[in-house]
Amino acid sequence: MNLRAARATFRLLALALLTTAFLAGCVNSDTPPWTGPAQSPKTGASASSDEQSQEARKTATRFLRSFVDRDFDGLWGMLRGDTQARLGNKEAFGGFLQRKFGSGDLSYELGDPQSSSQSAAVSVPITLDLGDSRGRVAGPPLVLVPQGESFAVSDTGPLGPRGPLFGSLAAVRPELDVPILIYHHFAPDLPTDPVQASISVTTSAFGDQLEWLTANGYTSISVAELYNAFYYDLPLPAKPVILVFDDGYSEVYQLAFPLLKQHGFGATIATITGAVDHPSYLTWDQVKEMSDSGIEFVSHSVTHGNLAAMSRDDLRKELGDSRKAVLRISLRRAVRERLRRRSPAGARCSA
Repeated sequence: MNLRAARATFRLLALALLTTAFLAGCVNSDTPPWTGPAQSPKTGASASSDEQSQEARKTATRFLRSFVDRDFDGLWGMLRGDTQARLGNKEAFGGFLQRKFGSGDLSYELGDPQSSSQSAAVSVPITLDLGDSRGRVAGPPLVLVPQGESFAVSDTGPLGPRGPLFGSLAAVRPELDVPILIYHHFAPDLPTDPVQASISVTTSAFGDQLEWLTANGYTSISVAELYNAFYYDLPLPAKPVILVFDDGYSEVYQLAFPLLKQHGFGATIATITGAVDHPSYLTWDQVKEMSDSGIEFVSHSVTHGNLAAMSRDDLRKELGDSRKAVLRISLRRAVRERLRRRSPAGARCSA
């Protein structure tokens, strides 16, 4: 596999991924092959016991208190070992947090701990109040894993690699050399139709590609990690790569997802949210399972229509509704609803 063909400067990659993530990639104006609204994604189950929930909340409170106090030693000490390795070192992670959040007054609000469908991990939704024009923000939840009689932090939520971006920013690292591999369809054998074959990959070929990436020292990252590195100098692995699955077809779950887990890779799925729960596309249950395992989901419009031909109002609805659906994935719906109810008029919320 020739990765050089996939390389470009970060500016070009960023434009390509934003187009994939927030626009409808293709300009097919035909009627989509699904009708009627899909069901909303389901939120996770409550933490398995009151005792576990209370201990998770205590751990989350200690972690957030260390963050508010800028106690980066305490913050770093609560991270699981593999999470520390992913973030480089204490100084690099502390510098990232300082650049992103500054030195102003901060406060936070914790949601109800939720158990994972994939492991013993517990997710705790977090709302941050940044105390300035950025207002209240919510991002991915804090993820805790059992360690001894308490918990360690496995995913730092809005404080980490997948956390939200704030406003118009100047780049700290204006160019990053990160290969991005984009896939559409997966099949045991290539289709006979040449058009379909051109956007398909066999499971054996995909497995070979993952093995090649592993053998050559590549580590998968998310689009959010890429942007946090671009704007805030988030430490990245020595050889990062992004795997993007376009449109959200069902064979991603059936054929590609098992191979990702087997090889220890993550991926980003650009989801047509109006197609979820319809034939040939992912279901919300599958989306939830994959999201719980660490797969990133980004908006790819509601209908995959021709955005260039839409009115401004229709365009805003197409992109806005898709983004809202993606934000509800993996426990975020409850966080956003709480933000809407409690945020003062005009406050800006990002996720």
